[in-house]
Amino acid sequence: MGKNLKLNIKNTQLAEAFKIKKAPTAETEASKGAPPSEKAGTEGEPKKRLTRLKEDAAISTAIKQAEKTLAARDKEVEPLIKKRKARIVQGPASPEEIKEEALPAQPAPTVEEAPVEEEEGVLPKTAKEVQVAAEPEEKGQPEPPKSEQKPAAKPSQVSAPPIQPPIPEQRREPPAKELRLAKKKEEIRFDARDRQGLRDIDNEAWRKRRAHKPRRIVQEEVIRPKHLTVRLPITIKDLAQGMKLKSSQLIAKLFMQGMTLTLNDYLDDETVVQLLGHEFDCEIKIDTSEQERIRITDQTIRQEIEASSADNLILRSPVVTFMGHVDHGKTSLIDTIRKSNRAAGEAGAITQHIGAFKVKTSAGDVTILDTPGHEAFSEMRSRGANVTDIVILVIAGDEGIKAQTEEAMRQAREAQVPILVALNKCDKPNFDAQKVYRELADRDLLPEAWGGTTITVNCSAVSGQGITELLEMIALQAEILELRANPQARARGTVLESEMHKGLGAVATVLVQNGMLRKGDAIVFGHFSGRIKTMQDDHGLNIEEAGPSTPVKITGLSELALAGHEFIVVKNEKEARELASARAEGLQRDLQAKPKLGSMEKMMAKKESGEKKILPLILRADVQGSLEALKNSLLKIHSDKVRLEIVSADIGEISESDIALAAASKATIVGFHTSIESHADDLIKQKKVPVYTQDVIYHLIDEVKNRMRMLLDKLEQETDVGEAVIKAVFKSSQLGQIAGCQVTEGTIKRQNFIRQIRNKEVIWKGKIGSLKRLKEDVKEVQKGFECGILLEGQNDYKEGDILQAYEITYLEQEL
Repeated sequence: MGKNLKLNIKNTQLAEAFKIKKAPTAETEASKGAPPSEKAGTEGEPKKRLTRLKEDAAISTAIKQAEKTLAARDKEVEPLIKKRKARIVQGPASPEEIKEEALPAQPAPTVEEAPVEEEEGVLPKTAKEVQVAAEPEEKGQPEPPKSEQKPAAKPSQVSAPPIQPPIPEQRREPPAKELRLAKKKEEIRFDARDRQGLRDIDNEAWRKRRAHKPRRIVQEEVIRPKHLTVRLPITIKDLAQGMKLKSSQLIAKLFMQGMTLTLNDYLDDETVVQLLGHEFDCEIKIDTSEQERIRITDQTIRQEIEASSADNLILRSPVVTFMGHVDHGKTSLIDTIRKSNRAAGEAGAITQHIGAFKVKTSAGDVTILDTPGHEAFSEMRSRGANVTDIVILVIAGDEGIKAQTEEAMRQAREAQVPILVALNKCDKPNFDAQKVYRELADRDLLPEAWGGTTITVNCSAVSGQGITELLEMIALQAEILELRANPQARARGTVLESEMHKGLGAVATVLVQNGMLRKGDAIVFGHFSGRIKTMQDDHGLNIEEAGPSTPVKITGLSELALAGHEFIVVKNEKEARELASARAEGLQRDLQAKPKLGSMEKMMAKKESGEKKILPLILRADVQGSLEALKNSLLKIHSDKVRLEIVSADIGEISESDIALAAASKATIVGFHTSIESHADDLIKQKKVPVYTQDVIYHLIDEVKNRMRMLLDKLEQETDVGEAVIKAVFKSSQLGQIAGCQVTEGTIKRQNFIRQIRNKEVIWKGKIGSLKRLKEDVKEVQKGFECGILLEGQNDYKEGDILQAYEITYLEQEL
């Protein structure tokens, strides 16, 4: 019974799937047997039969293929059905067994709910209605399982859900997708990226927002140090970090002590740092090891010589510096000793550079330093006094002691150097030695001729008188001083002068004071370093080594040396660079540690500078000493109306970059003992930059002062030249009111300015529009004559008003 039912269901499903029509009825059979005359009305009957035969052949082939597929599937399903029946009888099975017995997912043909053709008068039925109608009508007959109700498959459709066996209702599980929660729709919020315009909504790809995980705040116990070692200067931020404190705690403590600082400000006072540590129970020690390392040695040159073994010390030639007032004959005396003509090469016949020479004389070798006598070269004279052994104070016997002579005496006393006085120009008729002795005695330099200890020598640079005696006195003084040095020690000395050479680069004139300086030595000077490539003596000859008291010119320096800095030889060039770098860093920290102006001080300084005119300058000089002298001389110009501002100061020729800087900052270029590069002349004309160059320093200072005066506005000065009284007022249809006046004082001219006075008060000031006498225009009207005056822009006249005529003259202001 079950097998028959399955076949019926299969046939029904196949019929629905392939839309098989019912068997023809008796009426259709009768129509087929009708004579040809009756069928003539039907058109295309042979074609329909041929089409029907093709369809029947295709349907029969599809039915056979479907039957084979269903038969193969039944063979796979029957064993599983038997197992399920046995399990229902035995009891529930485990989930693993259910998984193992699950039916294989195989594609099944889909069924379309196509209408089935019925007889006339009956509505068409769908495939599902046909399937329900095919079920047995007997109540007692069991309903076939759903797995056996297999719809016929269409040949074109091959995908279908897998056939699942029936599962008891008590063990049926809900589908997995019902257990998942519905996803929340993510809302796009307006955030900081939208405010900044960084979000591209049209092109931005969707991404899932990461779940925010709250961070665990782990509070660690801070262990503050009891001992700390720091280097000065140090910022408050770094000190607080070392003490494991907040910067605000240190700032608060400093504020309570009256110090207003921020976390980036530097502390350079050892006492303040240690007091801060005491406040927070921390002992702070200042580390000076780095400073000692970059200082290389704590001993001065004299202390190093005294500490050397007596066996290594030798006598050295004395270093003598000629100092005194300008044009008293210092360079002329040196030329006489050296048998040279150095004075002729100086601009303006005055020395403007420091010179160093080693001279062989009958009294022995002498190292001579020549210093400028002009007041601008005070720093040069100071350097000369610091490196010298004996100071020769040159005084003109016909002029006596001057301002720079007194300055040289003061600098020599500060350097604790013995002074020897040379009274020059003794061959002049107005030479007066007693006058000079008196002036020396007034300044605590009692000459030997008057029973004192100061050696004086009368000499003449022109005739050569007294030169030999002067050299003997120098040798005697050097013997008393017992000047010694250690040539086996590392070389140390002082930079006397430096300049920038086109072919050689940075060139420095140095004086070796101890040790032996050799070619190829690595030296450190200030915060720069170098390796000596060439050495030349004062005659320009190349030498390989230079001993104590020898001035030489050296090249191979990394930067331009600063005059007055001490140099020292180190092990190698690498160490020299490291020491120079460490010194530069220390210099930068010291500059940053300097106190800065607060807001109020800045405001007051700005207000003060706003009331003054500013003259920006760019300075260029040939050597470091000249640049230093020029800068100091310009800064000594005091003025309440104009302020100098030095934009740049460097050594070398005036270049295109200097002109571009001057054009941008509206500055004036000042060149001392230097020239303009050849290709920079056209740029000066194009940019219209003012450039002043001079070889004499006081001429250059006068040029700058004149430039400062030109910045000041000229003062107006009013000078009264005449006066007139209004006697009558006339009306004119074209010109308005005209004042009829009589000149009472002086002369009134057409180009004069008028001051109108009424009741002793000035009510108007302006120019004369027209001046007439007897209907004729005149240039001037003298005292006692009558005239008509028309004032420009004034129409208010009254009888008795006084018209005062005056002239305006413009006066230049003084600095």
